[in-house]
Amino acid sequence: MTRASTESASSRSKPLNGSKNGHALLREAVPTSVDVPQLRPFFGYYGGKWRDALKHYPEPQHATIVEPFAGSAGFALRYAARKVILCEVDPVLAAVWRYLIRVKAKEILSIPDLAPGESVDDLKVSQEAKWLVGFWLNRGTASPRKSPSKWMRDGIRPGSFWGDRVRQTIASQVDAIRHWELHNCSYAELPVPRAATWFVDPPYEAAGRYYRFGSEQIDYAALAAWCKSRPGQVIVCENEGATWLPFRELADVKTTRADRRSREVYWLNTFELRDAS
Repeated sequence: MTRASTESASSRSKPLNGSKNGHALLREAVPTSVDVPQLRPFFGYYGGKWRDALKHYPEPQHATIVEPFAGSAGFALRYAARKVILCEVDPVLAAVWRYLIRVKAKEILSIPDLAPGESVDDLKVSQEAKWLVGFWLNRGTASPRKSPSKWMRDGIRPGSFWGDRVRQTIASQVDAIRHWELHNCSYAELPVPRAATWFVDPPYEAAGRYYRFGSEQIDYAALAAWCKSRPGQVIVCENEGATWLPFRELADVKTTRADRRSREVYWLNTFELRDAS
C-alpha cells in the first residue's frame, strides 16, 4: 500500500459523555441499517473474519471503518459502502488490494484459468493478478500459492477455487470498493481519523506464526496501548488464552482447516464503561 492520499493524523475526537478518553458513544451519521452491498471475499485468507463478522461482532457505529491488519478485510466487506481504510504491512497483500481497488471488471474477466500442470507463473497477466489467483489455489492460506491444491485439482467444490464463478464474483464487486483507502505500513504508522470503528484483527499471539509478518514481530503490550487510545469504537479479535487485553469469550467458530474449530475471544473499548455502570 502507498502512503499517499492519507487523512490528517492531527484530528482527534473530544471527550463526550464523561468518558476519560472520548471513545464513548461518539457517532457520525451512519446508515440506520446494514449497508448495501455486503460483498463476498475477494480472496481467501488464513484467519479471515468474513463468515463471522455479522454473526459475532458488533455492528460498526461510525461512518468510517478501519482495519489496521487488513488481511482479506472480512469485516469491512460486510459494510463496504462506508468509508473504509485498510492498513496492511505485507507488501504482497497491499499490492493485491491496490490492484482490486483500481482494476476494471473486464480485466478480471480476462484472467484465464490454469491449465493442467500450469502455475501462476505461466499466466500472461500482471504480478498482482498472479497473486490474486494464487490466493484462490488453496483455501485459507496466509500467502498466495503458485500451483493448485489437491482439492482444486480433484475438482472438489469448484466454486471455492479460481475459475469462472470466482472471476464473475470479483468482477461484479470491484466497482463497489473504488472509494476504499489503502496504506502499506505498520498499524502504528497509520494516520488517525477523527473517529472510526476500528476492527483490529492482528496475527494471534499464540497462533499467528504462519504469516509473513507474524506474531513474533508484534509487541503486544504496545498494541494493547494503541488499541486503548483509538478514537471511536474499538473491536479487537484474539484466540483463547491471550492476555494482552482483558478479553472475553466470544464463540467457538469453524476455521478454514478441515474439522478444526477456534475458540475466539474479543475486547471492546466499551467493556470498562459497562462494568462501571
